[in-house]
Amino acid sequence: MNKEDEKLLQYYLELKGPNAGEWNSSPQCLHTQLVTRDYVKKTFDIFDEIQVCNVGIGTGDWDDYLGYWLKGRGGLTSIDIDESICEIFEYRQQREQHPNPSKVLCRSIFDSDLPQEAFDIVTLIGSAINETGDFKKCLDSCFSLIKHGGYLMFMASLKYTPVEMLEEYISNTKYHIVQKTVYEVFLEYPFFISKIRK
Repeated sequence: MNKEDEKLLQYYLELKGPNAGEWNSSPQCLHTQLVTRDYVKKTFDIFDEIQVCNVGIGTGDWDDYLGYWLKGRGGLTSIDIDESICEIFEYRQQREQHPNPSKVLCRSIFDSDLPQEAFDIVTLIGSAINETGDFKKCLDSCFSLIKHGGYLMFMASLKYTPVEMLEEYISNTKYHIVQKTVYEVFLEYPFFISKIRK
């Protein structure tokens, strides 16, 4: 087994390990994944040459799904600041022969050399916005990636990111919340998803 495959095996084992396995197998996690995937499928249209970007790779499951959702009609770019996450994600997609793999950019969302106004849709989900440490600056950076008339799909936990924070931010911009839905099926993990037009 080569070093990359050893890293990949370790990655798979950690997904089911004591630190992550309980959450990754929980009804709350599975519900969040189901709702988020269903939301993007029902809320956004795919067209030829569509360009989509996801900010924050994490386990890469969301990026995998976006690649499948695009069905080869467009490109996906995934951005993450963590070099090890980027490497294992890129290698895993190659090893698993993902039919529409992501172009991986190992950068901070705050880097000024990211492609400006290049994407029709940018997604920012889960804890990604909290991990950047700057709510407003993170959203500003995401919107700078979006073409005029494009969209940000923003999903976050209500415990860490109240809807009011988003509404206050949007009220000081020219952007428009097209749709916003709150999900409170599991009270221990309430979240919301919004579609915001630039």
